[in-house]
Amino acid sequence: MPKPFQYRAGSIIYFQGDPADKVFIVQNGLVDLVYQNFETGEDIHDIIQSGEFFGVRSTLGRFPREENAVAKQDTSLLSFTINEFENLALANTRLIMQMLKVFSNHLRKVHKRISDMMELKEHKTPEDGLFSIGEYFLKNHKNKRAHYIFDRYLTYYPSSENAPLATKYLQQAEAGLEGSINSPVQNQPAPAPALDAVNYDPGINLSAFERFARTLQAGDIIFSEFEPGNTFYLIQSGRVQLFKLIGEIEKTLDILQPSEMFGEMSILDDSPRSATAIALDTVNVLEFNKQNFEILMLGNPLIALRLLKMFCKRIYDSKRRYKIITLEEPQAKIADVFLMLDESLPLIDKTTERRMFIITMDDVAHWAGMSINETRDALNSFANQRRMEIFSDRIIVRNINDLSRYVGSIRRMSG
Repeated sequence: MPKPFQYRAGSIIYFQGDPADKVFIVQNGLVDLVYQNFETGEDIHDIIQSGEFFGVRSTLGRFPREENAVAKQDTSLLSFTINEFENLALANTRLIMQMLKVFSNHLRKVHKRISDMMELKEHKTPEDGLFSIGEYFLKNHKNKRAHYIFDRYLTYYPSSENAPLATKYLQQAEAGLEGSINSPVQNQPAPAPALDAVNYDPGINLSAFERFARTLQAGDIIFSEFEPGNTFYLIQSGRVQLFKLIGEIEKTLDILQPSEMFGEMSILDDSPRSATAIALDTVNVLEFNKQNFEILMLGNPLIALRLLKMFCKRIYDSKRRYKIITLEEPQAKIADVFLMLDESLPLIDKTTERRMFIITMDDVAHWAGMSINETRDALNSFANQRRMEIFSDRIIVRNINDLSRYVGSIRRMSG
């Protein structure tokens, strides 16, 4: 049963960095959640009122508290353990849907801040953005992708100024398809297991949605960045690559496996796609639209809860990455990547100060927002200082507390 707690005005409910194992709802009073703005160092206040939950993201995401929680006046709270809150949510899927919409909006704002920090400030309109992606694919002889993009462009913008040129490019891509092979990604892991090898959560029944099944071949674009978002997908078999085109670089955001979901953000906040999704192998998915998305969520609370947990993790990862890229020193960024992994990976042995991370140099470069060459130089510098051991499939940090002190000192100097 949830436990009641009373806090006098000014009392601390929890501190930033504390372990997160409870969700709270305000019965009476007000709670001030105090976050730190990593750009200015100033405090940001979020006031939680009667009937509102707080502490959800860090508790469900299993990462440390991101803020200080302070009773702004005499306040009564109910405290839920993780299991108690999950049971409450499963019995009230509308609550999950409300949180999903809030978290989706929050996540998109964080993504925009990261893009701005990485100087991706083109802010193209969806029309211009879609056209430029098609031009990139055509120029790089990726005719299958270019054909998809210009076909979509002419569907959405048939009377646009660029429609005649898009028609010409579509014909060029179609001509280039004959006898061409468009391999989407090289040197990726082995194909994912078939559906019957995937352990879906018990109680999830998808049989009623089999009519929404789609099969895509390797290299097929499922949707493109800048397209309108009106569908959401659940992978049954195969792998899907999510990437964002940054200048002339296809920046991989994630490789998704069976039972994972994607495309949900555009459904929840009516915004264009923020990334491109491509099938890496033969991929079987269930495709939902805005109407049956809600039916799926309300009829399968376990899926809704899993999606909520996924959002919690994505928000934490994105905010933590934002914190990393605000550092100017390349070595400090790299060090903070390992601090982030130490905070968020559940199976790391923390009995000593030594840490082994099953991670590649490419993974580190992605999290740090750095080129592979910059990342290699920074890691080699740590290795030369005998602070790290670098292998092809893992990296060993000899003293994680040493990295914590180093990053802390850099932040204090820059602040």
